[in-house]
Amino acid sequence: MNYVIIAICIIAVLMIGVVVFMKMRKPTDSQEFSVIETKNEVISSSMDDYSANEMIVMVDQLPVESIEDESMLTEITDSKVLAHVNNLVPGLLQAGNAANNAVQANGQVLYQAIIPAGAKLANSKDMTEAVRGIYHGAGGINGHANLVAVNQSGAVAANVAASAMGVASMVVGQYYMTQINAELTEISDGISKIADFQDNEYKSKVFALTAQVKKIASFQVEILENQELREAEISRLNYLEQECIELLGQANLTIAGFAKKGDLDYEQYIKEMIEVQNWYIYQKTLLETLYKISDLKHMLHLGSVSRKQCNALLPTYTRQVQDVQQFLTSWHDSTTKKLGIETSTARRKRDGFDGIIHLVPGLFNDDLKFRSISDRTVSMIETQSAGYATERKATALDLFQEDVRLIAKDGKVYYLPRKEE
Repeated sequence: MNYVIIAICIIAVLMIGVVVFMKMRKPTDSQEFSVIETKNEVISSSMDDYSANEMIVMVDQLPVESIEDESMLTEITDSKVLAHVNNLVPGLLQAGNAANNAVQANGQVLYQAIIPAGAKLANSKDMTEAVRGIYHGAGGINGHANLVAVNQSGAVAANVAASAMGVASMVVGQYYMTQINAELTEISDGISKIADFQDNEYKSKVFALTAQVKKIASFQVEILENQELREAEISRLNYLEQECIELLGQANLTIAGFAKKGDLDYEQYIKEMIEVQNWYIYQKTLLETLYKISDLKHMLHLGSVSRKQCNALLPTYTRQVQDVQQFLTSWHDSTTKKLGIETSTARRKRDGFDGIIHLVPGLFNDDLKFRSISDRTVSMIETQSAGYATERKATALDLFQEDVRLIAKDGKVYYLPRKEE
């Protein structure tokens, strides 16, 4: 009988211990829905709570001078992306503003949230359907936070990890597409420099191609969020890529045809060179557009398809352009030598009747053997002879595979991409 009483007492003590333990572990409301908590004392918890293979969203306090190059900060302006960021990391902006206001006397302080690259976030032990974050202060870990992804109605999202990966893709996608769109604007502006062109059908095709690629490059959250829409845009890019290749091939063949013409007098040479200038701009525009199409395909795949695969066609058509450039350079070299054109002094030897009447005076003054040529002519000869860079520097940095670093500053959220070394 005594043994039974002792056993009952032991069980009762254990149950009381469990209840007390659970109450101590129960999170408060401020812990559940706040990303950053201001605390004077440093919590003794360490990263031992997290297993080595867990990925967490880090929310850190950092001095503004820790950002070496502020020009790298890219503001997140799209309202839908900002809403997704706020859903994943609630209160990031508010906390950053509060910190800035509180420490004006001691210098500006920023907050950053780091979304781990393409990985599952650690599940919170305190809350269901939440992921964990930690808050760093000057003395170490100042607190823990449960990051709760919510939809527009405020309900907890079903898949927080997928939400985090989605936010990261949107942020990087906006960064890439903003750059691509700006570059396409410059490419389109270059077409306006083309003089009146005989083949208006070709000209309209190039205009339409660049306009359609630029439209796809316009950042739209709806496309990045919807796999079916992204796949449709990728399919559209594949079609435009083929069209770009065909137009580029026509430009290459046409320039190569001009480069075969010999026995030209000066007037004929200038006339042919003006025609070449139009095709030269088209060739450059189309090759640059082909590069942008490859970039867009990589971006719309959200980095899941390598740049090498997206750029598979570029080496072949880049070499074709390089070959044509060599033909064009040789054509200018041989023709300018034959016609006595000196681009360095912007002059050419007199020919025909003009050369005859200046023959005797030229015996006493060598300069009289030459006549000046326009700066426009010099510019075309030098530009076409020199060509342009057809290959861009290879980059090993793929921001889709990097952690996404968000910075809260002055009521705004910025993306800080890693700078390639």
